[in-house]
Amino acid sequence: MNTFTAFGLDELPAVKEVKTYSYTVNQPFAGSQSPDDAKIAAVAKGKTEVLENAGTYLESVTVVEDFVLTKDQSIAIASGVLSVDILSQKNYATDQGFGIILELKIDVDTSILDKRVRQIKQDTALMGKYSELKDRENELLKKIKMLEKQNSELSQQPSNKELQKREVLGKQYEEVIDALPAIELNQKAIALWEGHKYKDPEKAIEYLNESIRLDPKTPISYNNRGVAYYNMGNRQLALGDFNRALLLDGNYADAYNNRGVIFIELRQYDKAIEDFNQAIRLNPQRVDSFLNRASAYKNIWQYQLCLDDLKQALLLDPNYAEKTSGNTSANIDLNEIERLCENSRKACGLGLCKSKKYLDERGFCR
Repeated sequence: MNTFTAFGLDELPAVKEVKTYSYTVNQPFAGSQSPDDAKIAAVAKGKTEVLENAGTYLESVTVVEDFVLTKDQSIAIASGVLSVDILSQKNYATDQGFGIILELKIDVDTSILDKRVRQIKQDTALMGKYSELKDRENELLKKIKMLEKQNSELSQQPSNKELQKREVLGKQYEEVIDALPAIELNQKAIALWEGHKYKDPEKAIEYLNESIRLDPKTPISYNNRGVAYYNMGNRQLALGDFNRALLLDGNYADAYNNRGVIFIELRQYDKAIEDFNQAIRLNPQRVDSFLNRASAYKNIWQYQLCLDDLKQALLLDPNYAEKTSGNTSANIDLNEIERLCENSRKACGLGLCKSKKYLDERGFCR
């Protein structure tokens, strides 16, 4: 039976502080699994259950001015910034198998949480990075629960058949356990994210290399490492990682968008447009994909399509230009529309009103 204690859970902090939670988690494991493996699973389970219990509180302290996150988003960010200490460990054995009981102390520094929320307000891509890692962790924990159930059912089968299946389950369990620390390594890399890029891409790559070694089947690490390579100016290594991410997951919108940016810089505009098409199909609310595609259209003289994408980007997020000021990505500047409108007004003042009429009819110029 898991127990949960929160200290000061119902109090909203007047100043930013460290919130401490104590948690006891019981993690069963089969004879083919080590106590260390069970410990990794128990810590991940304990973190998830603590954050679920504290979700309403976390949601309340992640409000920054007029920017509000959902409960799930707050939990995803907190999962990436918390710290865990194991206070005690007890192994046990029963007729059904073995297990481990851990007493955990989990700290959430709300000042770090506040800083990350403020960054996300200016850079929504960061929220996506936290969310996809939390989704991956939940997926792995569900798989562990399923493997535990299958292992328990095997005890009722004949010994020879049970042995063969236990070996298969053991290998599957090892893969899942290895994948959990890979999530933490990705979180360490994301902690280096600042101003729409990794402030220390070499250190991020170090974390992500180890993450890929532990869990080579997830596209997340390849995509994140690709961005780090891009931040270092190494387009070819970045392109290779985005390709690998898309081989592992053909519906990975972020990897399509990132690869499209590389294609723009390589002046392969048709390939870039294909990738942005896929990114937009998978995530029609993604502003930067519309802007990136507008940039590609502009470079092949498709100005009407360029303007259509700029308009859609403005409809999705009228304040996007302010958020990305100083960003040096391949995005076209949303202020492009205002410059075009201003130039068309000047031309119309000289009697050349065709371009202004075109823009006015489509609702670009106010």
